[in-house]
Amino acid sequence: MRVLLVQSYLGRRETPILPLGLAYLANNLNGHEVSILDPNIEDDPYGAIRKRIEDFKPDIVGLSLRNIDTTSYRDMYYHYKTLEPTVELIKKAAPQSYLVVGGAAFSLFAEDIMSRNLKIDFGVYLEGEESFPELLNNLSNPGRVKGIYYREDEKLVFSGPRPLPDLEDASPNLDLLEVSRYKDGGEGIGVQSKRGCLLNCSYCTYPFLTGRSLRLRSPSKVVDEIEQIVEKYGVRQFTFADSIFNVPPQHAIEICEEIIRRGIRVGWAAFFHFKGIDENFVDLAHRAGCYLFIFSPDGYSDKALKILRKGIKKEDIRKVYNLAKKFKVSRFDFSFFINAPGQNYGDIAALLWLLVKTNFLLPQKKFMHISVNVPRIEPHTNLYQLAIQEGTLSPTDSLLPSDAALLPSLYYHNPRIRLAENIFSFLVTSKKVLNQLTGKG
Repeated sequence: MRVLLVQSYLGRRETPILPLGLAYLANNLNGHEVSILDPNIEDDPYGAIRKRIEDFKPDIVGLSLRNIDTTSYRDMYYHYKTLEPTVELIKKAAPQSYLVVGGAAFSLFAEDIMSRNLKIDFGVYLEGEESFPELLNNLSNPGRVKGIYYREDEKLVFSGPRPLPDLEDASPNLDLLEVSRYKDGGEGIGVQSKRGCLLNCSYCTYPFLTGRSLRLRSPSKVVDEIEQIVEKYGVRQFTFADSIFNVPPQHAIEICEEIIRRGIRVGWAAFFHFKGIDENFVDLAHRAGCYLFIFSPDGYSDKALKILRKGIKKEDIRKVYNLAKKFKVSRFDFSFFINAPGQNYGDIAALLWLLVKTNFLLPQKKFMHISVNVPRIEPHTNLYQLAIQEGTLSPTDSLLPSDAALLPSLYYHNPRIRLAENIFSFLVTSKKVLNQLTGKG
């Protein structure tokens, strides 16, 4: 079969992110002719989809829905609004082709999305490296394939869950992508060393999407891939596309040591957990090429950290922060929620002082940065349940809104500090207006 894999169009120009999931999927489609298209790097995204369909004439179109929205209160944008016109375009350009939709964002709202978009023939739930190839061999009997949404007598049916695939022999097929178009900056190209998350952060969907146990790729195979993207594609910077790179610590250490042993000169960024971060590890990661250590403590009080289920205390944040002040080579970024549950006005004042001190006053400000945001409430999370308990969200409120104007209501609102939230919202809005007036936004 001729299989066209399409990354969903985000709806606006953003930093290009290589569709790593589609590259993994393509590598499992043995015996099929495969093409990958990312409309987000094209000048005319919809036109590029139409032209690729006309030229390639696919039997199957697989559409990966990666993002519902930005989940950023400071840069709110509803990517989901492009799904319906994309589905319409595909079915019009390829009326005889099957349309299969999957991806992380799809899996969060699979039943809802299938119910709203009747022209989608099949849905792939969670990771598709095994279920999608099986579906291609069972199009007339999709119920035989676990992890598939399909339609039967105008009813939506789910074939049932399936175990997540093993990663030991998994690898992406990057030859089907224009890797050079993602090389500007370090965040466009990702490398996975694992899937799954052992943490239990109250707002995060990673455990739901990738499982609560870790599936590790061997350090040697991870570094094989790094070596390939450096030597074959000329990549000089990448990001580890793991939920957390240094869990488990020894796995991260072995990857860093292998990069150093092979003499690979490449820069990389990753998200890190506070536990296990000391001078020896930071030095090792830096020598292996880490130029950006990203931390997401989110809360700035022990109470907030406990409610957020971060598994750390404020003292852990201080230790890594003080280490960052001493280590003036790589950059350390820390992100917080301005209105984390359990946080009070005193905590906010302390957080804002930390932000001002770090971003503007410290001599090390070039190597450290504090950012603040508001958490987006997502399904399958403890924060969703907390928002309902506190009465700031109704159980009947859809987290997949029909209109982008409803997005602000789907961010968490801390009932104890509404004044601070209102001030933050005013500052965000004022900055957007100023950017528009000055031509920066």
